[in-house]
Amino acid sequence: MTCVFSLQLLAQRKSNFNTIDRKAGLFNNAYKNTYSASFTYGVLGFNGDLSEKTENQSSTKNITISKQINADLSLSTKVSFGELYGQGDVYNSEFELTTNNEFSNSFLAYSLLVKKQLNGEKESNSRTFKINLASGLGVISSEVRLHPDYYVYPYSYLNFKTFFIPINLDFEYFFTPHFGLIIASELNYCFSDKMDLEGVEFRGLKQLTKLDVFTGFTAGICIKLE
Repeated sequence: MTCVFSLQLLAQRKSNFNTIDRKAGLFNNAYKNTYSASFTYGVLGFNGDLSEKTENQSSTKNITISKQINADLSLSTKVSFGELYGQGDVYNSEFELTTNNEFSNSFLAYSLLVKKQLNGEKESNSRTFKINLASGLGVISSEVRLHPDYYVYPYSYLNFKTFFIPINLDFEYFFTPHFGLIIASELNYCFSDKMDLEGVEFRGLKQLTKLDVFTGFTAGICIKLE
């Protein structure tokens, strides 16, 4: 009798332990398997020393993967690659002003963002329309070329990396529980003035100017995985 009672008590303790364990941490998170992804393409606008438009349109392609944390909050990893173009005035090594100097910037950017859903307090997976605001920190790797409009001044080149702060506002509309469209606007503050190869030491001439910024408008598809 004592042995049977002890086995029953041990079984009860084992069951209670498993119940508590299942409710702990991620096991109690309704969004533990909720992921989403988006694939977008868009145009960019550059704001720096050489910010005049050229015949080439600045553009970007983006891949974003998000993990839902709660009803209104998610963490996102974004990979972007594209081209920045611009032109403007440059002082060359002989301190002469030249115009229509064009630059091209091939970049690859990685960023980590915290995304907040703005429209309402209902659970995200019960909605078909979302308005999201996101911000975070990223690293951008650039390969910059400057094409001066001055035959004595040689072709110039720079390869560098810098941090940047991305700020994104996007609108998602899901036609089905797992598929939809997304449009977004973005603002990126770079911790550098080298995006257009101006404002840095250049053939012995150094110019100190503002940090470079580029904006964008993108559109594409988004999918939800649960």
